[in-house]
Amino acid sequence: MAISGTVPARSQQRVDPIRAARLVRRVTFVVGIAGVAWFFARFTTRWVPNGMDTNPALPPGSWCIVDRWASGLRVGSDVFCETPQGPMLTRVTQLDGDEVFVVHPNPESVWVDSRSFGPIRRSDVQGVVVVGFPIEEARGR
Repeated sequence: MAISGTVPARSQQRVDPIRAARLVRRVTFVVGIAGVAWFFARFTTRWVPNGMDTNPALPPGSWCIVDRWASGLRVGSDVFCETPQGPMLTRVTQLDGDEVFVVHPNPESVWVDSRSFGPIRRSDVQGVVVVGFPIEEARGR
């Protein structure tokens, strides 16, 4: 007989549900933090600079979510890249190994593209636009 006056259980519980729930909560928390860290390491946001009329779908002032690893780089991708004129938003028209040809979808743009300065290096691509959110004033034009 037990000292406290209670009778001990004949068999021990194999899994304590409270301990299992705590373990699941801790694992979920660690996985969640790792997921958030991965998301912020891979993605960033960029605003289309004022005066950049290179892409009619993303007018100046639009907010974009950008894949900074550029893992989805392919022909037709809208990209932020470093050019001889500085950083700009444009579209990929051709990929040749380490060379990327960029041409603006807006033919009336005052900014030059690969037709003027030639191809850029793949490392000059700062990120691929995953999704863009045009501002309301720009959509109404």
